Formats: sequence, C-alpha cells, structure tokens
Amino acid sequence: MAVQQNARLLLLSNSTMANQPYLQWPKKLIKDFLNVSQVKEILFIPFAGVSIEWDDYSDKVKHALENDFKVKPIHHCSNYEEAVQNAEAIMIGGGNTFHLLYKLYEHNLLDSIKKRVLDPVKPIPYIGWSAGSNVAGPDIGTTNDMPIIWPPSDLALNLVPYNLNPHYNEWQPPNLKAETRIDRLNECIQIKKRTIIAYAEGVGIRVENGQHQIVAPKFHDHSCFIDNKDNRIVKVWTYENDKIQIDEIPLTDSATLNHYVK
Repeated sequence: MAVQQNARLLLLSNSTMANQPYLQWPKKLIKDFLNVSQVKEILFIPFAGVSIEWDDYSDKVKHALENDFKVKPIHHCSNYEEAVQNAEAIMIGGGNTFHLLYKLYEHNLLDSIKKRVLDPVKPIPYIGWSAGSNVAGPDIGTTNDMPIIWPPSDLALNLVPYNLNPHYNEWQPPNLKAETRIDRLNECIQIKKRTIIAYAEGVGIRVENGQHQIVAPKFHDHSCFIDNKDNRIVKVWTYENDKIQIDEIPLTDSATLNHYVK
C-alpha cells in the first residue's frame, strides 16, 4: 500500500531526549509541519499511557505546545468518533503500543482516523511518537513493548507501507550474550517479509507529497546521547530473494526512504 500522495504524516521516534524539556527536540518540526495546514487545534490521543493518568499526559503535551497550538484531549470528548471527524490534526503519544491499539479498537477509531488522514480530498495531518508512530504502520509487530494487554488484532492504521521500530540503537553492555535488537528484527522480517524502518531517538519521518523524508535536527549539546556522542542511526530491513538486506541511511538533509516505499 503506497501512501496517498496528499497524506501528511510526522512519525517521531520519541518525545524527549535526556537533559531536555518534554517535546523540546521535535517542537520546531511539529510547528513547521502543522503550520503548512494552518492547524490551530490538535486532537490528542493519550491511550498509550498506562502508568500516567490521561489528564496528566495531556497536560504535559498542552504545556509543551501551548504557545503554538491548542491541544484537545480526546477523552474529554463525549463522542470519540465525532471528535476524529471534526479534528484539524491528530496526535498520538507514546507509551505502551499494545494498550494504545487495544483502546483504538475498543473505541472503533482505526477506520475513522485512517479515513481522515488518507482522505483523497482533504486529509488532516497526523503526528505520532513512539507507540503513536508504531500504529501508523500496517501492524505493531515491530514494537519494543511488552504485550500487557491483547488487542483484537495486531493490525494497525496502515498509513505507511512499512513497519516502524522507534528508539533504535545498537548499544550493548559489555559481555552481553542475549538477543540484540538486530537479532529480533532479522527474525521479524523473515516472517513478515515487509520493509522495516528502525530509527534512533532524535529522528523522525516526515511524509508529504508522496515523499518519505528523514528528519534529524542538529543538536549543539550532545549530552542527550549515549556516551555524549551523536550516535543517531537509521537502518532499513528488506527481504528479497530469501535474503535479508540491511541498509544504513546517512542522516543528511536530503535523506529519504523513497527507494523503499512500494
């Protein structure tokens, strides 16, 4: 499923970097992305929150974006599907991906969100981070989260034709003998045979005009990274001719995923 040419998505790996305020690193990305569509109000979906109250979660997002946008929590709406139908933009935060998807099924929101975001005439922008990015793929099979609750299916929004693996890193403690993230993604693609995009914290994917651009803002302070080094990375898993192919995408201003979108 190639994404609609006029669909607009901002799929962030994470919300917060170490030693930074909440949503600081992607704030300009969010503002620039939503201003293109002249968005004034965001419908925020906090369903991935488990150990945080949804009001508290929503307040964090409101506080981070209050100078630029009004944030409307969906759980304050009397009719969730109607709220989606009337939304200017949809934002889904991170947390537990299984819990998020369970709630999206419970409230019959998957089709409603997909129709608004992929509307061929007037699509609305979609922003997600972590779990909110995971559910933008065909299914949530590449989430890092524990399945604390079982949704009716692992099938998700299918806004992009690839799976996503946010928070990707290759750091390993000394003498680690357990499975690595690479091992697990290798297993995953052998079963799914579908492209996987694994991207580090501090990286996003901006989709518009049929283009899938990697966005990785520069950081002047590297204390937010492991070992104080900018070790951000994006890797793409593909499976062709019964072979796993892993490509690393250089984080340049012109980096895209267009080659992998089918």
